[in-house]
Amino acid sequence: MKRIKMLIVDDEPFILEEASEALEFEGYDPITASNVTDALKIVRNNPDIALILTDLKMPGQSGLDLVEILKEEFNNKLCFIVMSGHGSSDVEDSVIKQGFAFIRKPLDIDELTEIIKLRLEN
Repeated sequence: MKRIKMLIVDDEPFILEEASEALEFEGYDPITASNVTDALKIVRNNPDIALILTDLKMPGQSGLDLVEILKEEFNNKLCFIVMSGHGSSDVEDSVIKQGFAFIRKPLDIDELTEIIKLRLEN
């Protein structure tokens, strides 16, 4: 069975490592990027990426910047999950109103895998 490929984008190396290891253990094929520029290159060169898990706040461009660029380029064919350790309920509500899943950091891997399963089913 082919493993589902996904991209994790975060400027914190610990988050990238933790999420990548956990998702690989869960049977996914994670790729990591530490900024929006690298993430865009990875997605453009890997058309089989099904889901993007991105941090909201990063130096330079934000996770929402990444989402907007990719939505336009890929015609809404990708699933997105936005994560943040700085989010208030207003931030969370805003992300959800835009049609994206939201998860708070530190990541709860069980919650994350459940959100991923739900997003990929739709």
